[in-house]
Amino acid sequence: MQSKLSILILMAGLFLSPGLIAAELPDKLDLVYRANVAGMNIGTLNRQLQKTQKGHYRVNSETNATGIAAMLMNDTYREESEFKVDNGMIFPLKYHQAPDKKPEKARIATFDWNKKKVSLNNDRVYDIQPGVQDPASFLFFWMLTPPKEGEKGTISLVDGKRMSKYEFKIIGHEKVATLWGGIDTLRIERQKEGSPDKILRMWLATGKNHVPVKIENVRPKYKMTFTLEKAEGLDSGKRLKHPGVRPGPSRL
Repeated sequence: MQSKLSILILMAGLFLSPGLIAAELPDKLDLVYRANVAGMNIGTLNRQLQKTQKGHYRVNSETNATGIAAMLMNDTYREESEFKVDNGMIFPLKYHQAPDKKPEKARIATFDWNKKKVSLNNDRVYDIQPGVQDPASFLFFWMLTPPKEGEKGTISLVDGKRMSKYEFKIIGHEKVATLWGGIDTLRIERQKEGSPDKILRMWLATGKNHVPVKIENVRPKYKMTFTLEKAEGLDSGKRLKHPGVRPGPSRL
């Protein structure tokens, strides 16, 4: 029986088995999402993946508001994640998120996989096991380890402020209108433990390396939708046999 201290079931353990075909991340990938609330465009999310050396990647994200949202937000938020890929598993190394005009509000997480610790710049320190992700690396996990319909589990995310546990489940296949036309997707729902009114939904394009083509951030008073409007670099990803052994559940 799992103890109350159990905080994470390895996502790779749920979705990978020996010999399963997984995707290799592209050397470079540029994604642009259009943000929408109540039918009004409020800005864009630009996310770039860059291979820096063998098995190492950097993600740079920039959130820009437009219109009324720009007057309220009045800043550009940047996010950077560095991670390595080992046997098909993403291991975050460093995460940084901050508004340009207020660098003192930065959220920083530094991962030490030798000590199995993550240290935050607010002096919090957590124990970690393989499978823990940051908000940026999480998106690319699905590209490396495509999910299966009906699967469910838990995942711990470190956002630079705290480590939180989320429950997720694969709802099923849905056809979605995208920049490539109507295509098949797998819909995922992620919910923070103890917060049933806060849900993140993602639609992964099954024929496009499982890149998210639509993301919905549902909150009690609003729903923000991100729709992929530009994707460059997907064709550079390769298909390969995953060499790793299926890991089991991890406990912190």
